[in-house]
Formats: sequence, structure tokens, C-alpha cells
Amino acid sequence: MLAYLADVFSALSELNHSLQGRELNIVTASEKLAAFKEKLVLWIKRVKRGNLVNFPCLEETVTENSTLPPTFVAKIVEHMQMLCTSFDGYFSCGELQTCNIWILNPFMQNLEDVDDDGSIKEDLIDMRHNCGIQMEFTNSQLDHFLASQREAYPALATKGLEVLVPFATTYLCEQGFSCLLHIKTKSRNRLNSEHDMRVALSTKTLRFDAIMEKKQQ
Repeated sequence: MLAYLADVFSALSELNHSLQGRELNIVTASEKLAAFKEKLVLWIKRVKRGNLVNFPCLEETVTENSTLPPTFVAKIVEHMQMLCTSFDGYFSCGELQTCNIWILNPFMQNLEDVDDDGSIKEDLIDMRHNCGIQMEFTNSQLDHFLASQREAYPALATKGLEVLVPFATTYLCEQGFSCLLHIKTKSRNRLNSEHDMRVALSTKTLRFDAIMEKKQQ
């Protein structure tokens, strides 16, 4: 059982790591969670057939001429089924509506599936006939691309950003708390860490040498 749990927690750790990062959005997170749930269903079928390819640690503990006891297999299947149920309770792996799939790629979606209300369909038609915008989309991240189109196509950009901008996980909050623990220690408990945290959490590389040269007497 210990080897099985090591394999399961390793898979969960890998999933958790893939759900971290500044560029993660709700759509990507939902896709990863939905894929993991489908993998669990596949693993259950394989374990029932005695296939342990997805559990390397457990597979190493099983000798060539032996198989897992039926009671042990039943416990593994029961645990993974409970894991699937837990995912349904903790995560809402909702998919984009068909009329909003264009958000993932404005140049590939079938226009017949796009909602006729508003000006989004007209904006998509205009964008598809603009080679410069297509090149910009190819070389930009999705949220950055939509943000750059707020003036030219405000309705389209607003609709897309409403889906992509909200935080998908608590990764950034946890990163901020970890940073605060390193900066504001017991010996510096009266420190106002606001500016220090802004520097520590910034994605930009600051030129401290140039700043210090201007401040020196």
C-alpha cells in the first residue's frame, strides 16, 4: 500500500506543479483537471486487468511470477474512485460554452458556433482578414493579445479577458505569504515590508547597481 500511495502522491504533486505559474488561466487549469480525472478512470480499468504501468513504485514491489491479491486491487480501485469523487466536489472542471471557444483561438473557431448577439462575430471576421493581427496572435500570449485589442475590438477583448484574467488558483497568494515569511522575521517584526515585497515579487529585473550609483555621494 505504501508503494501505491507513493505513486498516487507523485501524480498529484505533478498535477499541482502544473497548476502553478503566473501565466495559468482558468481555461488551462480546467483542461488539466479534466484530463487528470479521465486518467484516473483509465488507471482504474488498467489496475483491474493487473496492468500497473502507471504505478512504477508498486510495480517494482511485485515480483515477476506474482500478482496483487484481489482484496488489495479492490482497495486501490476504491481509493481511486473516491479520488474521482473528491475532484468533483473540490473542483468545477467546467468547459467553455461552444459559443465562447473562439477565446482560445479567434482564427480557428467555426463562426457558425459564435453567438450572433453583439459585435463579436463581426470583430472576428475583421480580425481574420488582417494579416498583421494574425502575426501578432502567433507571437503573443493569449491574454496579452486580447488586451492589445481593447481599442480596436473592445467587445471581443472584454469578453475574452473576462474568462482569462481571473485567478485560476491561489498560487500568487501563497507566493506572497512565502515571501513575507522570508522578509518579515522575528528580528524584523516592525518592518514595513510593502516595498520589499513589491521588489521580491516583481517579474522585472531591477538594475540595483545603476540605482545605487545615483544615490551615492
